[in-house]
Amino acid sequence: MLIDITTLPKTVQQQLPMSIRSFKNIYEFSDLPIRVQHIIKEYQDNLPDIVYNNAFDLIPEISEYSDFEVINNIVNLVTEYLKNYLVVLPGAYPFDPIFGCTLKYHLQTRDTELRETLIVAEVNRIINVIESLLNVSIVVNSIKSDPISMGSYTEFNVNVDLSINNVHKTINMEFS
Repeated sequence: MLIDITTLPKTVQQQLPMSIRSFKNIYEFSDLPIRVQHIIKEYQDNLPDIVYNNAFDLIPEISEYSDFEVINNIVNLVTEYLKNYLVVLPGAYPFDPIFGCTLKYHLQTRDTELRETLIVAEVNRIINVIESLLNVSIVVNSIKSDPISMGSYTEFNVNVDLSINNVHKTINMEFS
């Protein structure tokens, strides 16, 4: 087995004799002295078998591997948090009854100007919470709320157009 000394961590390299570190970079493992073999073997034995990429959070949807979907970048994390925060009603969490979003209530307001003002204020409030929580830059480009069905029971389609760390993202949600 070939060992590249330069790929070892600095702490392991410092334990190796200077003559081995300076002579060449790649050695046959069996050609190294027993003490050096032991140091390298001990390091390799302590490495984890599976190396995971960064995982910020999980989406409660089952992936093709029969496991939860993993959020592995900050843009998807912000969009998922925003979706989740927008559907949580105040009082839904028993230990934090003040937490929640009143967007669903504001959608039912009959005055369209007041409705748009309340919706923009509520989305901006939630975005400020996410910005301070994750320390990211979120800019709201536009917020549109369109009624899908009319009558005694109206459903709304809400589109939020964002820029998260200068990456464009659109969130589309339906509320009934």
